[in-house]
Amino acid sequence: MTKYGKVAATLHWVIAILVVTNFILINMAEGLKGPARGAYMMPHFSIGITILLLSLFRLFWRIGHKPPPLPEAIPGWQRSLGRLTHALFYFLIIAVPLTGWLMVSASPKSSGIEWFGLIDATLPTGKSESIAGFGHDGHEFLTKPLFFLILLHVLGALKHQFVDRLPFIQRIFP
Repeated sequence: MTKYGKVAATLHWVIAILVVTNFILINMAEGLKGPARGAYMMPHFSIGITILLLSLFRLFWRIGHKPPPLPEAIPGWQRSLGRLTHALFYFLIIAVPLTGWLMVSASPKSSGIEWFGLIDATLPTGKSESIAGFGHDGHEFLTKPLFFLILLHVLGALKHQFVDRLPFIQRIFP
């Protein structure tokens, strides 16, 4: 059995956990106002920036480190679907946090973004309803296909592991 390297596997799981955490945070903030909403949104912003940075690092790592080959038993169409899914993942795990960061940085209602209270991480966009709206629309639009891909990815891994009886899940553990 060939496995992903420790760095790639660790980045996979850390990013996955952070994406799920952000999904939980945004759902907990739904319908709240003022400081109660801010208690969920500030960590959501910081985690989003962290996802972006880790995803960029993961992309550059992937360029220099080939993934392990797929088992020969995987049909060509599934290999192609897997490559497409991974390419879309890289795009979305970079674009979703980037559009969110743009939205909050440009929003006239926002006082800025502090990354985990440590540094000012506000993008130098100036305050603009149109830029914030563009970021918001992009963030909302791109989140839906991201969660569809997550579902497809998990179902595909489970299918290969338990239906095809291939050691798929073990490939990605550090």
